[in-house]
Amino acid sequence: MKETKSIWIYVLFFGAIWGILEATLGYVLQFLPPLVSGSVMFPIAATLMLITYQNTKSRKAMIYVAAIAATIKAINLFMPGLPAIKTYNPMIAIMLQSFVLVVFIPLFKKNSIPSVVTGIAVVGFSWRLLFLGNIAINNALTGFQFSQLASLSNMFDFVIMLGLIEALVLGLIHIIRIGINQKVSFVFKPNAILSLSTFVFAVVLTIFL
Repeated sequence: MKETKSIWIYVLFFGAIWGILEATLGYVLQFLPPLVSGSVMFPIAATLMLITYQNTKSRKAMIYVAAIAATIKAINLFMPGLPAIKTYNPMIAIMLQSFVLVVFIPLFKKNSIPSVVTGIAVVGFSWRLLFLGNIAINNALTGFQFSQLASLSNMFDFVIMLGLIEALVLGLIHIIRIGINQKVSFVFKPNAILSLSTFVFAVVLTIFL
């Protein structure tokens, strides 16, 4: 019971951090070229999920972290003037990212550079392929036009080119984390009050930003 409580404290905290980043950094990144912002957000989100896994040893915890972030994102569904599709698709992307990371987490657990590099590359390409399938179904059902589906070139750019950018960013973050861990021995363990406060802060930011 105590172990389960500890896991949920990590889940709530890192899910809330993800939600805060979506509301703040995600907003700033919108000023980058179209679709590029996701190539920066996913590596950061993946890092949050990996940290959660390293502290809880639970694959499900990574999915729960994403679910918390998606729930916070869902607040935008109630914002007047904001098309639901602008909230729905990011929520789907968040969950797909967690599912893919859960599948390929064994590659990150190995101490070999080729395995980690493969994992970094595969997760980005995989969730993007799944997301293309999602918006293709969405397009068929609603007729909504998605720029990613406009041409084969657009699809290639979305999956491969932006996936490569993600891989580079995630790889850079991974290298920085290794460097920090080698120099600094620091264990961060959030408590229930901090996690709940962070979640409330994430909700407030999402409402007002």
